[in-house]
Amino acid sequence: MSIVIFGVGTLGKLAYYYLTKDMKLDVTAFVVDRKEKYKQEKLSLYGLPIYFWDDFINLFSINEVKIFIAVAYKSMRNRLLVFEKVKQHKFNCLNIISNSAFVPNDSLLGTNNFIMPGVVLEPGTLLGSNNLIWSNSTICHDSKIGNHNFLGANFTMGGYSKIGDLSFFGFSSTISDKVIVEDEVLLAANSFLNSNADKLTRMQGTPAIKYSEIDPEKGINFF
Repeated sequence: MSIVIFGVGTLGKLAYYYLTKDMKLDVTAFVVDRKEKYKQEKLSLYGLPIYFWDDFINLFSINEVKIFIAVAYKSMRNRLLVFEKVKQHKFNCLNIISNSAFVPNDSLLGTNNFIMPGVVLEPGTLLGSNNLIWSNSTICHDSKIGNHNFLGANFTMGGYSKIGDLSFFGFSSTISDKVIVEDEVLLAANSFLNSNADKLTRMQGTPAIKYSEIDPEKGINFF
C-alpha cells in the first residue's frame, strides 16, 4: 500500500525523512488543501507529485493508500479539521515512530502520531491520535494523552497524569505526576506544572500559574 503525506511544509518534509530513511517505507505522493497557495509549476516535491485534495479523493481509493497528516501547530484547531476531513473520507492514517524511540509493543496508540527520536513511552501509557511528540520527551507510566496535541522537545509527563485535546507544551516543559490538563492548554517552555490546568488557559513559570486565557473562538494559534 502506498503512503501519501498531507502537507509540504517543514513538518511534511520531516515526515518524508522519517518515513523513508528511518522506517524504510515508500512515499509516493504529497497532497495539499488550498489551491491558491501553490503555483502549477511547483506541484512536485522530492520528485513526487503534489495533488490537490479535491482531485486526490477522486483519483485514489481508501484501499490504495495510507495518509500521514503533516500539518504543523500554528493553528491547533486546523490540525483537528484536517484530521477530521481525512477520516470523513475514510482514508486510513499511520503512525510515524522513530526507530530510536522506546514504545512498548503492547502500547495502546491511536493513529497519525509523530513520535520523534529519543521519545520514551513507559508501560501503561495511553496515546490518542494526531499528536506530535518531539525529540527526547518522556511520558511516564500509566499516563493518558488525548488527541491533536503538541509536545515540544524534552517534555516530561509524570505518572498517572492526563492531558486532554488540542494542547501545546513548550520545549523542556514538565508536568508533575497525577496532574490533569484539560483541553486547549498552553504550557510555556521551561515551565513546571504541578497542579491541574483548566480549559483554555495559558500557564507559565516554576511552578506554573495561569497568566492569561485563550480565545475560545480561535483556540491556540500562533498567527
